[in-house]
Amino acid sequence: FGSSHFGSSADQCVVQPLSDFVIPRLEMATPLGLALVVAAGCQRAAAFEIVPGVQSLRHVSSVAKGAGDRFTNAQEPGRFAGASAPTGLGLAGAVAAATAVLGATVRRACRRPVVGGNWKCNPEKLSDLDGLIENINKCDVSKCDVYVCPSPLHVTYCVDKVTNGAAVCPQNCNFKGCGAYTGEMSVEQMKDLKIEWCLIGHSERREYFSESDELLATKLKYILDAGMKCVFCIGEKLPEREKGLEATMAVCITQLEQVKG
Repeated sequence: FGSSHFGSSADQCVVQPLSDFVIPRLEMATPLGLALVVAAGCQRAAAFEIVPGVQSLRHVSSVAKGAGDRFTNAQEPGRFAGASAPTGLGLAGAVAAATAVLGATVRRACRRPVVGGNWKCNPEKLSDLDGLIENINKCDVSKCDVYVCPSPLHVTYCVDKVTNGAAVCPQNCNFKGCGAYTGEMSVEQMKDLKIEWCLIGHSERREYFSESDELLATKLKYILDAGMKCVFCIGEKLPEREKGLEATMAVCITQLEQVKG
């Protein structure tokens, strides 16, 4: 996705509870997978979550140790991770755990991946777009959604040239529609051009143009209410990343507070 882009992941799924058993490459619900989870669950109660692309997302309470246990950095990105402990729940607990894990696995396997590219304020010359568009038109979009974000001056040119089903996605929009908003674009104008996607919240917009979380929440609602798809960007700056995962996740969580629910 590039810097700050947010979307679904195409990585493999693995069931990995911390009870020392692993079902590798579990990409769909199978009788064998169900049997393995049930067998392990007869002696243990397990709680699972999906950890796509990062090593730890939130605290998880262990039955044995109490609240506050956290997934360790040893967890690999894009896997199911979980905690488990001896319990008396027996078969009922095992079935509940199996149902939760396999249901999440099936949903994840059925998600359509998204691949996007942001051209930012590039290229300098209109004539340089043709080579970029040619590359986009060579993409196989049968198994994933593809979008590209040209600079505002180049959007209409690209809409007419991208022919393989990839989406042309403007890099920004205003918050209220057409009117006295100098320098802005409305989603109504985009829809008139048959554009279905819009990107907002890029780190450069947040930093250089002072776009706040509150403003971006307003923009997101505006885009979704119009029936369009939104690429909502979140992400940390380099100094925050260098502080480690906790600092990175704190930034991302804060940026999502206004749009959750």
